[in-house]
Amino acid sequence: MRRLLTLAGLSLCFALPAVAQEGPPPAELEAEPTSPAALSGIEIALPPGLAAAAERDASGDAVEGRALTDSAMARALGAAVLGDWDVALIHAERAAAGGEARGATMAGHILLNGLSSRGLEEDSAIRWLRRAGEQDEPDALVILSRLATAGRGGLAPFQARAFLARAAEAGDIRAAHEYGLYLMSEGDPGAAPAAIDWLRLASEAGRTEAMLDYAEALGDWVHGPQDLASARTWYARAANNGHGLAAAIAGAMFLEGEGGPADAERGVNLIRLGAELGEPAAMGSMALLLFNGATGLQADPVRGAGWARQGAEAGDGESQFLYAYALATGDGTAQNFEQAYYWVRRSAAEGLADDPGRAQLEAALERALPGPTRDRILAQAAADASPF
Repeated sequence: MRRLLTLAGLSLCFALPAVAQEGPPPAELEAEPTSPAALSGIEIALPPGLAAAAERDASGDAVEGRALTDSAMARALGAAVLGDWDVALIHAERAAAGGEARGATMAGHILLNGLSSRGLEEDSAIRWLRRAGEQDEPDALVILSRLATAGRGGLAPFQARAFLARAAEAGDIRAAHEYGLYLMSEGDPGAAPAAIDWLRLASEAGRTEAMLDYAEALGDWVHGPQDLASARTWYARAANNGHGLAAAIAGAMFLEGEGGPADAERGVNLIRLGAELGEPAAMGSMALLLFNGATGLQADPVRGAGWARQGAEAGDGESQFLYAYALATGDGTAQNFEQAYYWVRRSAAEGLADDPGRAQLEAALERALPGPTRDRILAQAAADASPF
């Protein structure tokens, strides 16, 4: 991934008085829970193809009078939308028995995730998914590829490629995207043209996440064309589609003149867009621009500290360092050494442990705070740091 704006341009001054400041302790930050399903990479919500079918079928048309298989599929989709997985499974299996590939996919999805009262039945799930896959049902093939990658259900990792290739060749855009990424991950220079082509197809079809990956493959992948101009174009397209990280990257490229002439106004606007879209890294970049000022952007430490705080609370290391800097110096916010020490320690855990400026600020704050206070904040910062 391309780098974003760096902290190198920030003027740092840490002449802090050695005083024991007993303000309120740093705020407790709750870690977001991670479900077992999320860790496994298997979706609990309906797979995209089934979700789209459910939305289309929510027209209110009566299911009576339809063919039995069609009626069963419609009832399965309706029950799934309502979260009635027992009923959804009954009708999905009926539809699958009648030859409906989407019914087999839904049955496999429900049993794989233990959504119904029958619980987790991986063997049955795999059988249904394989049946759907034999009919080139894209959702089933994508799920099978992920299971194969994980070595689950009696599937082997080498099978993932064939599953994804079939889904992509069947015209599924998500599969085209994932197949392109799979080919990239193999690291085979001979597969590089195919990887680029699949990512291009998914991007041109409007898949925003693919645009980000396509841009990276074009500009930075060792086996890619190293085409920064095209990469910048696709990062900007993804940004216009609402991708915050792409906006931050495109903004940095426009500011620094990578991939074409520098355009400070567009660069700032893209970074602002990324921050407003909720991308933590863009929040840190926006904070840096507001602390330093940029072409066409007046320095505004108060707004800079506000963006740094939001990025810090969202887990971005550079935002955490910038917010610590603001708290330590009182630049844009009330001075608070304890909060500053908390955030500078959090930034170390989020990838800035070796940053000289961060180490300088940490040392200044350690001189300013008494030992018991430092120990308390260290313990809290360690407890709140992301485990990943």
